[in-house]
Amino acid sequence: MTKSMITRVWIGGLAVFAAGIVVAMVGVFLMLGYGGTFTQIVGTNNYNFVPDMNGFFWVTVGLIVAGGVIGLIGSIVQFAAWIGALLNSYRLPDKAWFLVLLLGGVLSLGFAPIGFAAMIAYVIAAPDGTPYRQVQARTPSQQPRPLPPTT
Repeated sequence: MTKSMITRVWIGGLAVFAAGIVVAMVGVFLMLGYGGTFTQIVGTNNYNFVPDMNGFFWVTVGLIVAGGVIGLIGSIVQFAAWIGALLNSYRLPDKAWFLVLLLGGVLSLGFAPIGFAAMIAYVIAAPDGTPYRQVQARTPSQQPRPLPPTT
């Protein structure tokens, strides 16, 4: 996988993830704005949201779920691009980019912006590992047969 392909896949996954977040947020705001009422809890300044169990409420629930699924698909695509970046950077003679991506990905399990920053750095500054791809040696069955001796 070339670096340009990894970049396109990662940016595409990022766009799909962002679209999923937007769809889910639209569903939340519509639900809170038009899918029910807020009632004050007696004796406090707190409010409860009481949903109207009508069709509009369930459409907003569907929007929230669809946005979550779209965001999940975008995350999976970004994960695949990260794995491709790891494989591509492993081919480089200097393993610094491989370590940056590996540590950034592992640390992003606790704090996501670290992995995002590692992939941004890879997309902007890392070299492509494709030219360093090793050529596999031919097996004996693939070797050309010697010509028979001429007399």
